[in-house]
Amino acid sequence: MHYASPGRTVFQTLNYMFFIVFSISILVPFINALAISFSSYAAVSQGRISLWPVDFQLDAYAKLAYNYTFLRSLINTVGLTIVNTILSVTISLCCAYALSHKRFVGKKVLMTYILITMFFSGGLIPSFLLVNNLGLGNTYWALILPSLISPFYIIVYKNVIDQLPKEIMEAAEIDGAGEFSLLFRVVLPLVLPMTMAFIIFSAVAYWNEWFGVLLYIKDKTMWTLQFQLRGILANARLEDMDVNPPGVQGIHPDNLRMAALMLTTLPIIIVYPFLQKYFIKGQFVGAVKG
Repeated sequence: MHYASPGRTVFQTLNYMFFIVFSISILVPFINALAISFSSYAAVSQGRISLWPVDFQLDAYAKLAYNYTFLRSLINTVGLTIVNTILSVTISLCCAYALSHKRFVGKKVLMTYILITMFFSGGLIPSFLLVNNLGLGNTYWALILPSLISPFYIIVYKNVIDQLPKEIMEAAEIDGAGEFSLLFRVVLPLVLPMTMAFIIFSAVAYWNEWFGVLLYIKDKTMWTLQFQLRGILANARLEDMDVNPPGVQGIHPDNLRMAALMLTTLPIIIVYPFLQKYFIKGQFVGAVKG
């Protein structure tokens, strides 16, 4: 029978209490926002909503679904998240594999250069001028290229690849495997947990992208979902938000705000638990050697 000392029992009790209070502080506002999004105009106006919808309705969601600008921003966000995540992780893996290669000339110099970029950047104004001078302003490339390379991913990938057994690589080379076969058929399966962790990091970051849109994008059809959410939370209005779908009457601004908040947040909340196991595995890759 396991015996816990009084001090440990007190610590565990306080620890559980802290995390319970912490979880409640996160869940209660989220549930309240969800309830507001499903409630009627009168209930929201009178402030009668706590943790359960009053006079349940879907008018706010119908209005957002009826809005072309909002739907277009959803498509933009999904597309940019997929493209940026795939490119960022793939390029980082390829670069790390090259830097780990024993026959790569000048890899120490290049590695030093990559390390410098982690601590120093050109700054916001030079970056803005560079993007516009290259003619990338008001294009999707302005949201893809500036954040395409991740020095952090490259460094972590390189450290993990350096720890892989050299015998596996040499055996694959003896069997006639080329560089791409080594990378994608030997190295990639071994670093898959780390890759999935980076996919989660990148997907969440790109899904929440709005600052790049603020700087570089003027065309409203190219706005991302988070940038649209920013506008809705500020004034609960889109370009054509005055147009209601058939059968929908007046909608309280808070209904619209909370519905937009739910639509932009729920996809990540739904997907994240399914990828969490890879995230946990990825944290330990390279942490234990031997």
